[in-house]
Amino acid sequence: MDGTELAYASPSEISAAIERLAAAPRLLVVSDFDGTLADFATDIYAVAPHPDAVTALERLATAPDTAVAVLSGRHLEGLKKVCPMSENVIFAGSHGAESSAGGIELTPTMREHLESIGAQLEALHRTYPHTAIEVKPYQRVFHTVALAQHDPELAAEALRQAAALDAEGFPDVVVGKNIVEYSAAEVNKGKWITAERADFAADAVVFLGDDTTDETGFRVLTGDADLGVKVGDGATAARLRITDRQAVADFFGALATARLARLGR
Repeated sequence: MDGTELAYASPSEISAAIERLAAAPRLLVVSDFDGTLADFATDIYAVAPHPDAVTALERLATAPDTAVAVLSGRHLEGLKKVCPMSENVIFAGSHGAESSAGGIELTPTMREHLESIGAQLEALHRTYPHTAIEVKPYQRVFHTVALAQHDPELAAEALRQAAALDAEGFPDVVVGKNIVEYSAAEVNKGKWITAERADFAADAVVFLGDDTTDETGFRVLTGDADLGVKVGDGATAARLRITDRQAVADFFGALATARLARLGR
């Protein structure tokens, strides 16, 4: 679906969607972190999830026949550092390569690729001030958010050059909001959601996300029972669009109330 054709959802549309989800026999609730539960910051650890969203997700995680997950591009350790929640909530980092149940083992070839791409990104980092390199177990990420605040045009050029590096036959580069990411593992949020749906035997899945990396998740949601929710602007495969982090907190809060009421809790 073209994002230009997807308007922001009305309150009645959101309420109807929540009621359908609340009625699912087994429900999987998945949320992205950055830009969805939390705002962005130049210091990637100087962020915190919306407290009302945390409360709502924690409530949902206690409901019978309901699984709740935070699925992020952040590495698992870093995600847990900025998103403190109970053990009832599933954490999946590195777009699903790492999770509470374990992760993918890096081969020597994968390690060599990460070293090679990391060196190329470091060269760009030395060329462009106010950029940063994030080292994750399965990815190397080039960040330009601080540079964009000083010089948006220069930041765009830095992103363009970062995205043009040779991926050496590994998965395609991912370009997001002020980031370019190279991965040594063929994982994405869609694959993780598909696997988790099967493991949990979910009858319905709802996934909220805001960035291009979330589109793989939206695309695996099929049928009337599932729902992808895009947060903010941009082309998307999601079926519903909401405005911002407060809208996310409101959505999860309403879903928790409706789900628990359906279950007599």
